[in-house]
Amino acid sequence: MEKAQSNKNKLIFIITFFGLNILNSILLTTNVILDNLSPFPRTIFMVINSFFGDFGFLLIFVGLSVVIFKKDYSRAKFLMILSIVLGFIYFGFSVYFQHYNMFFSFYNLSAFKSGSNTDTVGFIFSSLLLLLTSAKFIFLLSSLLIIFFFLRLFKRYKSHKNFYNSSLVKGKDRVLIGLGLFIAGALLMASGLSAFRVDIEDTWYEDNTTPLYGAQTVGLFNYYIYEGYSILTNRFTNVSPDKFKTVEEKLEDLKNPNDGIYNEYSGIFEDKNLLLIQLESFNNFLIGLEIEVNGEFLEVTPNLNRIVENSIYFNNFYNSVGIGNTSDSEFTVLSGIYPIGNDYIIYDHDKVKYPTLPVLFKEKGYYTFSSHANTEKFYERSRVHTTLYGYHNHYGKESLNIDSNGLIHTWLNDRDFLIQNIERLNEEAKANQVFAHLITITSHIPYNKPIEAKEGNWFVGKDNLFPADFSLIEDNMILNQQIQGYLEHAAYADYAIGEALSKLEELGLNENTVVVLYGDHGSDIDAFELYYKNKSILKNDINEMIDYVYDDQSRALQNRLFNANIPFIIYDPSSNPKLEANTITYVRGTNTIARTIANLFALEPEYYFGTDALSNNKTYAYNPRNLDIYADGVIVSGQSFEYYIVDDSYNYTDSDIRDIVTRFRAYKDFNDKLIKYKVFPLLK
Repeated sequence: MEKAQSNKNKLIFIITFFGLNILNSILLTTNVILDNLSPFPRTIFMVINSFFGDFGFLLIFVGLSVVIFKKDYSRAKFLMILSIVLGFIYFGFSVYFQHYNMFFSFYNLSAFKSGSNTDTVGFIFSSLLLLLTSAKFIFLLSSLLIIFFFLRLFKRYKSHKNFYNSSLVKGKDRVLIGLGLFIAGALLMASGLSAFRVDIEDTWYEDNTTPLYGAQTVGLFNYYIYEGYSILTNRFTNVSPDKFKTVEEKLEDLKNPNDGIYNEYSGIFEDKNLLLIQLESFNNFLIGLEIEVNGEFLEVTPNLNRIVENSIYFNNFYNSVGIGNTSDSEFTVLSGIYPIGNDYIIYDHDKVKYPTLPVLFKEKGYYTFSSHANTEKFYERSRVHTTLYGYHNHYGKESLNIDSNGLIHTWLNDRDFLIQNIERLNEEAKANQVFAHLITITSHIPYNKPIEAKEGNWFVGKDNLFPADFSLIEDNMILNQQIQGYLEHAAYADYAIGEALSKLEELGLNENTVVVLYGDHGSDIDAFELYYKNKSILKNDINEMIDYVYDDQSRALQNRLFNANIPFIIYDPSSNPKLEANTITYVRGTNTIARTIANLFALEPEYYFGTDALSNNKTYAYNPRNLDIYADGVIVSGQSFEYYIVDDSYNYTDSDIRDIVTRFRAYKDFNDKLIKYKVFPLLK
């Protein structure tokens, strides 16, 4: 009887091992827990194939446990430890997704190719609090349950010598059965991958498979083994001559635009300087935002609010960054080409000569430079900006005057950074027109009080936005700390912009310099919650306040739309501005900036990527990370086809949505192959 019970316990443990781990794998690829995830529509084939892929992966370890260990107790302990390890991997995947809104890919590890690995790791550790605010700890539950079952079903029998030494398989049978289980698991995984390759052949997924789609189709770990093998061997990266020719032909079509690029604004800034300012982690909801503090409404961005009133302002503008974040934004702004999403352009696709704004300005006789307050090694800007993008020079932290009193999170503060570079622009402008690209950093995570801050104020030269005892979100102190911290950093960045523009005027540069500002990407905090929980203390006279919806999926889509929305501002600070102030509500994206600037400054690009943001042409933007598509009045998931209509005046039908996704997928396929196939000339 006791033997029968112990065998039953062993069976229960094995079922628990398979059940909990397969369940975690399934939950990671659904929006049951990861509410911002929009999974691809599942077919019966995908469900069955992924199940057997996960089952085969786990079966391999069961087979190993039988071969390696002679006792069932030791085998169970091995599988328990494995489940704990897998539990932390599931949890890590969930944290990664919650932060980046995309599934992890081995291509993402290219970040560690940089010479600034220490900074990369430092960013990760300094951002842990932000990452954990949205962590899904439920993925650790499987580890706790498997420990419980092990202790419940095995540990209490350890004192029973016969049970402790028992084994369902012994002798030669142990090796044969263990190897058989191992081989069966490997065959299940291999057959699933083969079926996957056949299933996607001659479809959009053949060249555009994402880790999410792969995990949904062949099983979580099965896909990552496949991806790792693909990267190490380059097995599936051969370029088809026919596909290469098709991409070349489509590229030729972009030489002769027929969508009205030569509009009323063509060439109006010819021979003026350009000051292009990239605002770190800057969401559009900041523009015009006022918060009631102790009975008084305070502007978060008073300087940008003033600029917007005298500029062309795009309030329906969206970022297009992939895993490269800021570096991806730089790439798209300067070229008009979207990043791929899963990999880093600057590390994995940096051997070709992309058509860029710096090159075009140099052809017009401009002196061009970029600058950033972090080390020149980070994102390898000293190399990338001068070779890949074509600037004359890049100035990083090593080339700036650093005063320890002016540091914020070890970086030079935005005010001093901007003013030093405007002084450099002034010197260079005595001999040539200048294109200066200044990349700010103060609003970068972490959003806690800077370690360099003195008692009281967070930042030198500016009062805090909030009193020390003020709380925006009282029922979640961690989220409150992140949101208030972000608003403090954004308010300081706005202060720095105001100081920089005053310096521009002081030096007399305002008459012959155009200022273009844009956010590189969102802040990665759930500021959407701020509008939901505290709308009564917020107001905005520039941008409409959002209406929070209650349907879970619509909330997720609206949240993603809200966080992807960044500002884009074209400002002529001269006494006789050539642009009439206007707010443009058409959807635009980061990929429109290069073409818009080229038109304004009478540059002569060979290819016309994106649309001219100042034209009346309707277009869309998309997010390379999660394939969200932003069109006028609607956000559409390019993965699940789910959509949320933001503006009811747009009568979108399901057929319209399918057309949007079809056009997007065709363009993304072309865009990504431009990069992957190295269609442009190789760098010398």
